[in-house]
Amino acid sequence: MSGTIYLKIFGECANTPEIISKCDHLCSLFGLSTDDLFSSWESYAYTEHKNSNLKVTPELLDGLQKFIQERMTLDNKSRPAASQQVKKRKLNNEETSNSLVSSNTILESINSQIEDKETTISNKNIKLVAQFNRSKYKYKTMNLKLLEIADYLDERIDLFTQLISERYNLTENQFSDPTRQSQSEIYTVGRIVPDSPFAPTSSALNLDSLYLETSRASGFGQRVPLDLGNVSNFSFFPGQIVAFRGINTNGSCFKVIENLKIPYLGSNYELCKVLGDDNLKIIITSGPYHSKNSLNFAYLDRFVRHLNETVKPDIVIMLGPFIDATSLPTVLSSQFFNSGEDTEDLKSIDDLFLSYVSPILNEIQCSRIIILPHSSDPVAHTCYPQAPFNRKTLGLNKNFKCFPNPSLFNINELSFGISTTDIIKDLKDIPTKDANSNRIERIIEHVIQQRQFYPVHPSPQSPDTLQIDTSYLGLTEFDEELPDIFVFPSIVRHFAKIIKNSVCVNPGQFLRQDGNPGTYALLQVKSPDTSDLKQVKKSGTDDDDDEEVYEAFLSTAWKRTRVDIYNV
Repeated sequence: MSGTIYLKIFGECANTPEIISKCDHLCSLFGLSTDDLFSSWESYAYTEHKNSNLKVTPELLDGLQKFIQERMTLDNKSRPAASQQVKKRKLNNEETSNSLVSSNTILESINSQIEDKETTISNKNIKLVAQFNRSKYKYKTMNLKLLEIADYLDERIDLFTQLISERYNLTENQFSDPTRQSQSEIYTVGRIVPDSPFAPTSSALNLDSLYLETSRASGFGQRVPLDLGNVSNFSFFPGQIVAFRGINTNGSCFKVIENLKIPYLGSNYELCKVLGDDNLKIIITSGPYHSKNSLNFAYLDRFVRHLNETVKPDIVIMLGPFIDATSLPTVLSSQFFNSGEDTEDLKSIDDLFLSYVSPILNEIQCSRIIILPHSSDPVAHTCYPQAPFNRKTLGLNKNFKCFPNPSLFNINELSFGISTTDIIKDLKDIPTKDANSNRIERIIEHVIQQRQFYPVHPSPQSPDTLQIDTSYLGLTEFDEELPDIFVFPSIVRHFAKIIKNSVCVNPGQFLRQDGNPGTYALLQVKSPDTSDLKQVKKSGTDDDDDEEVYEAFLSTAWKRTRVDIYNV
């Protein structure tokens, strides 16, 4: 690496060939970035020398190498490998349920005219392609920087300003600062915020208590009250990016004359070369998978047997939490500490997963199993967006694919968008009188229009809600194409809807909060018939910079996807 990098983090004292060489050696030896190296140096300086301002020297770098090596050795000892002998716990099969609906009964369906796929047919031609960069999710948590957060929030407003400008053919001169007094109508783009920056996120808002926050470029980040009396057939929520035409005649309030609709992403297309040649059967479940009082996975074990013997899916998508952190204190107290059970082999949360969950999941007889973490999963960091699980650490078979939260991926020609955050619960919008009365549809339309899985800002503040790293929310955006299938797991009632030509599914909770069996979703996707599809041309470039035209068709996934919500 260039020596200037070390000068930036260590100062002028690092401007010697010996120190630069040793720093390069440490980064190469332990696979560290320069930020990681500096973090390790700070930890070493304070832990070993009680001096956070210690000047770097060759001798101290030798001590740093020993310090990092000792710490890595301790980490390896405290984190068991997947091959460690952890006893598989017996399941308590005394299932008690107050549900009046028998298991595996259809509760809700869309596109029910599509026939069931034969369970004797196994789909071997499945292409699974991830549409994310796994390395970007390996960021440091609890390292929020105000400037980076402000930059991201500004960039979102500037991006939507460009979208509005292109959609409505507006020039830069037609946009202006809504906080300034003016006798002329202007166009502006900003973010909806509460009337006070210190207002609790749980406080009830109304149309009279909303302000518009500008970006630094459009209004120096200032806020202005909104008069929304002329707005109809719409709803607002904190964090929403909006575009208005209006006027501020007295400098104290911006009167909205017209609400400019933010353009939706265009129709998706399906490349001919990835079209599936057989129907697909996909199972989707969402945790928790055990009750709040015990780590009893009997319902999950029974469900896996049902999958293997009856359903025989091509793909299984399982969403966390697998072990619910919110119920762990009660579980540990009742099931372990006061039960007399032998827990010598359980030294970490990973061991709980290895002992209780992995043996059941590994019994699933399916070629592709996709799992995503949840903010309540203690075996993953809780900051959103979340990095994927470590498959080897959790002792899962090779047919498991661990994806981050949120994730964009393709199964053959189908594009999926999944986030395990409960946006249905957290997004509390304020509708105008004539807005769509269906709250679920309003929320999903907001997510689609905002092009982001979690557009609420700030997020609700309570002990059991997720923690968001705002500066990395770019990983939660889908700004290139609209997924064919959205999955919105939530504690609210299960649903399956078609909104803006996308199939939107909430599989419901696998186990309800009272411990009774919940629901899951079964998707059956009919293979596309090219004679019924509208052909389009999609251009691209290959490695030789020559234009290449792909044979493609407009997506019809919403027409040929059947969704059944079943009782567990």
